[in-house]
Amino acid sequence: MHVARGQNLLGALVTAVNDRMQWQAEKAIGLGGQIPAALVTIGHNYGESVEFLSGILQMSHSGCVRLVDKLDEQGLIERRPGRDKRSLSLYLTPKGRELKREVLRARREALDSAFQALNAEQQRTMVGLMEVMLTAMTHCKNDADIICRLCEEQTCAQSHCPVTIGSVINAAM
Repeated sequence: MHVARGQNLLGALVTAVNDRMQWQAEKAIGLGGQIPAALVTIGHNYGESVEFLSGILQMSHSGCVRLVDKLDEQGLIERRPGRDKRSLSLYLTPKGRELKREVLRARREALDSAFQALNAEQQRTMVGLMEVMLTAMTHCKNDADIICRLCEEQTCAQSHCPVTIGSVINAAM
């Protein structure tokens, strides 16, 4: 009973936090759907392809092409020749970089509202628990890219990132 309740509460917490992050990001930039995650993902992975982006956002290739077209129409990305003649590399424009910063700011505000409900000791405990869970849940680099698609990379040094650590440890098993 205790485990089932804990799982249920975790599911509710994850849903509430995700909904709040998505809503605040969409409100901050005035664009919804996968656009906030696409801006952050492209901004963290300059020069990657539409295929890479569709994998990280877990979208069909055709759906991601439509998303990239929309980003291009909005002046948020620039397409350049890719590694081969069939692919394109994606880069944020200055306007896209500004909106990426706004998405991350809005995400931080959404997370602050949840995390600040805990006192300092509870926050340290929660961080430790999240590190254990994220390490266990990450099995490869692709998992890491998907999990961290909305992360503020500069706040989590790769050498201490539980997602990066998990992708290395668990891939070796």
